[in-house]
Amino acid sequence: MTSEFSYQIGEGFSFEKYVSAEDVKHFAEVVGDLNPIHIDAEFAERSFFKERIVHGAFLAGLISKVLGMDFPGQGTIYISQNSFFKRPVHVDTTVKVEVKVTEVMAEKRRLVLDTTILNEKDEVCLAGSATVWIPE
Repeated sequence: MTSEFSYQIGEGFSFEKYVSAEDVKHFAEVVGDLNPIHIDAEFAERSFFKERIVHGAFLAGLISKVLGMDFPGQGTIYISQNSFFKRPVHVDTTVKVEVKVTEVMAEKRRLVLDTTILNEKDEVCLAGSATVWIPE
């Protein structure tokens, strides 16, 4: 028996996350990306950005968290993601992660979603789209 696939264009989910220096440090250690722009305040101060910035992959991971845990939720399979980084996210700030359904492929049990991350000023830092499959 096939479970109902009742997603609608425009449906979505959002959540906020404070990204601490400790979060960034743990991420850097786990993935091995120890680029000083992310973990060294003195280095970052001398950079174009003037302060530490969050890894782009960390931000993409927040989208993965939404897709796999919140909306569509557990069991969702992440097929693809494209991301455009519009501006940096600084360490020790709050971001808002938003996903919104833009296409429903019910026969394949797939969704295409806009994926956006905003900073505390409500400015877009990451914009993109994801395709997911929702098994029965």
